Amino acid sequence: MSQSIEEHAGARIARIRKQRGLTQQGLAMRAHLSKSLLSKVECGQKPASPALVAACARALGVSTSDLLGQPYADELRRDRMDALIQPIREGLENWDIALDWETAPRPASLVWADVQRALEQRRQAQYTDMVRDLPVLIDESVQAVHTSTGEEQRLAYECLAETFRCVFTVAWKLGFLDLATVALDRLVWTAPRADEPGLAAMHAFLRAQTTLSSGRYDVGLRVVDRALRDLEGQESRRPAGIEAMRGMLHLRAATIAGRMKDRDHADARLAEARALAQATGELPDFGVTWGPVNVGVHAVAIASEADDFERAIALADNVRIPRGWTRSRAGHHWMDLGRAHAWAGHPEKALDCLHQARRIAPQQTRYHPTVRETVLALKRRERTRNGSLAQYAEWVGI
Repeated sequence: MSQSIEEHAGARIARIRKQRGLTQQGLAMRAHLSKSLLSKVECGQKPASPALVAACARALGVSTSDLLGQPYADELRRDRMDALIQPIREGLENWDIALDWETAPRPASLVWADVQRALEQRRQAQYTDMVRDLPVLIDESVQAVHTSTGEEQRLAYECLAETFRCVFTVAWKLGFLDLATVALDRLVWTAPRADEPGLAAMHAFLRAQTTLSSGRYDVGLRVVDRALRDLEGQESRRPAGIEAMRGMLHLRAATIAGRMKDRDHADARLAEARALAQATGELPDFGVTWGPVNVGVHAVAIASEADDFERAIALADNVRIPRGWTRSRAGHHWMDLGRAHAWAGHPEKALDCLHQARRIAPQQTRYHPTVRETVLALKRRERTRNGSLAQYAEWVGI
């Protein structure tokens, strides 16, 4: 069976299941799901939650990207993003070998300024501009590491670590999980040499994110808790950033607990994060979006992913996104809320949310599987043709 651009995740699960020679009962047993739920997901009556997709991917021996249809090749070509990925792959080939340059690299402080711009582009979901500069930043940072000493060398390592972090983000969001894994491996090598505990915590935060895709939630929680213990008593050049990373780790644990359907644990972690956010306020350090608003946004996302749509909608009533807030997080919030409205039976509100996500963070929205799944769900349920939905679907690539 060939893959269709209008094939939803449940249909892909069914297609690959049949290719594996498995019945619905057989896959349900392997994935620890009820046959009834799997049947409804495969025919599009129920949403394929992230936890269900991860469970089915493990049982079928494929990646979650395979079940979500990523990477979206046609859209990548249309936006010319595909041509920018290969130079990053080549750039990641070197992280520890000095290059044969005839001229000295720029001072690490100048490279750092460009890295900070890339981190801001990452937060604002401006991926094309960020991706274009990453290969050069990798080479410059590597060369600076090998031609400097002392604080200059330490800063060069920090530049390299943050650049690998940017690679991870764009690779993960576009569905290149293999590339994201390489970036994560490079980060774990680089972060200790930067002598900044916040970067080690960032590695743990991202590593725990990969367990969301693999379904190894037990590992994810252990990674988070170990990182939290490691932060205790650590001195940092950016103490406020350490508090931000501590809060982000609690949010990651809350998300993992939500995927495990352990609502009490998720709520407890959210409470930890909320108390910390009330003490710190909004902090942008280490390129993260940390503060009370992000705690509220995560609460909505966790409820939506757990298919508790009415609760997600109710929680969203208490979220007020401030002007100028991080576009990547704001866009993600509207995607999650759109999914909740779609499956709660509010198609017009769902489409309004998706339009909001597009206005705020167009590249992120176009390439996010949640958006495609929500659009496909709305199309299956429309009783009369909706011109706005049709235009949106065409923009996404459906």
